[in-house]
Amino acid sequence: MRFRKSLVCLLPLLVGAAHAQDEVRVASPDGQLEFRLFTTLPEGAQLNSLAYQVRLRGDLAIDTSCLGWNIHFQEPLLGENVGLSSSTPLHEPTYNGAVADFLQNSSTGRRIQLEVRVWNDGVAFRYLIPKQWPLIDLLIEDEVTEFHFARDGGTDRPVQATLPYIEPDPTAGWVGIFESHGPGFPSMSLVRSDAHTLISHLAGKPKDPGVAFEGVTPWISPWRMIVFSKDRDRLVQTAAVRASQN
Repeated sequence: MRFRKSLVCLLPLLVGAAHAQDEVRVASPDGQLEFRLFTTLPEGAQLNSLAYQVRLRGDLAIDTSCLGWNIHFQEPLLGENVGLSSSTPLHEPTYNGAVADFLQNSSTGRRIQLEVRVWNDGVAFRYLIPKQWPLIDLLIEDEVTEFHFARDGGTDRPVQATLPYIEPDPTAGWVGIFESHGPGFPSMSLVRSDAHTLISHLAGKPKDPGVAFEGVTPWISPWRMIVFSKDRDRLVQTAAVRASQN
């Protein structure tokens, strides 16, 4: 299911997509970095998808990438067929942010929230799943967060990668993907789906390979971070990584 969703989300890049809807924009304090959160309906798809872009100095660094979760024994993916219910801006001295609430348009009416923070040197986002009767017990099969790089990496990008993942960036110098860690939550790895795209993956539990995490709602995921630096070794010292690891 995870790769089916990825292929559907990538269709806009091949054949065009419907206009992005429900857009929330968050810019860094210096205005050079921007995170755009929206829903998009790929051409030929029946369900929309929660997605994002990251722009650095006006140029796309991360192109349209889908967001969501594969919940055990539930369809569609949590992140598909959603609409924006509300958005609350956040402002701090070193970053700007927002918390956006999305409601799934289905009989179950599941909710998913995304908290975004944008510093001058990177962005961080995490998922919030409120307490709700369809998800009182939370069984996660896999995470389906995409990182669709604007630069074509060809065969340079690995088939599989652990975090942190670092590669050259034509605008910033270097870009890195990092994660924070939550109690009992498995580390995220990345799987290449094409020359541009890496997709998050969580290993199944040894005694239950179909489930990667078992918990209850309300639940907050670890942070996923995308950071930029001219110096490769300084990526880990960016404000986005340091703040999100605390």
